[in-house]
Amino acid sequence: MNNLFEEYALLEAEIAERELKKEQLRPHILKMMIDNGEKKIETAVGSFSVSILKKWVYPERIKKIEEDFKAEKAKAQSTGEATYTEEESLRFTKLKL
Repeated sequence: MNNLFEEYALLEAEIAERELKKEQLRPHILKMMIDNGEKKIETAVGSFSVSILKKWVYPERIKKIEEDFKAEKAKAQSTGEATYTEEESLRFTKLKL
């Protein structure tokens, strides 16, 4: 049984390490493609595409509405007006080495 916990922890560490490596590669691949004027590259392992993502910046009045909405949600939660369900979930906290 203890082996399952160890296996899970090792996988968690490997995934984190690989995700970090992937995120480090991402800007290099993007820069290379942009510098070469490539919008899409087909490889043996899949295709890589340069895509445009919109990054919205909202005016203060919208930010205020969002803050008010968050406050209203918190109020509804604290007064019991909002309801919730509970479900079991697994949380893993790795040891700090």
